[in-house]
Amino acid sequence: IAYKVPDLITTLGSGSIGGIPWIVIVAAVMLLGGHLVLTYTRFGRYVYMVGGNREAAEFAGLNVKLILGAVMVISAVCSGIGGMLGVAHFGSAQQNEFDTYLLDSIAAVVVGGTSLFGGRGGIGNTIVGLFVLGVLNNGLDHVNIDSFLKILIRGLILLAALIINVYAQRLREQAAD
Repeated sequence: IAYKVPDLITTLGSGSIGGIPWIVIVAAVMLLGGHLVLTYTRFGRYVYMVGGNREAAEFAGLNVKLILGAVMVISAVCSGIGGMLGVAHFGSAQQNEFDTYLLDSIAAVVVGGTSLFGGRGGIGNTIVGLFVLGVLNNGLDHVNIDSFLKILIRGLILLAALIINVYAQRLREQAAD
């Protein structure tokens, strides 16, 4: 069932300032805010500490549960804003409208170099991963590849990035020994 979205919200989804769509402006502000928080604040260092080694962060005196809760709340707020802007852009609200974006978001983060084992990564690297996948998707669209094959290719790229991530983690562990 598709529900009608109010005109004010659809204007936000399709409007622009100086030729730049609102969605791009909001995404840039959110990414800049995330980068500043993770790079220049104590909370950002704590997030990396908890992600890198939870037990060591607890022994260092951090309230790990509070940090994890704060990160989950921030993630939920960002997801809510993204969902509202997506609904505003497409002009309808459907429960399965953004199913395909989950694999793309995970792939962009992993291709950007964020470690799945925690403690490494950043917003700048994720933006690079987004551009790589954006160029890949655009190229696959221009070649007129079937949509199922595009999902397979993106999945294989994600698998390759995961294998590289695991291999790099093992090399780091061997170098530390």
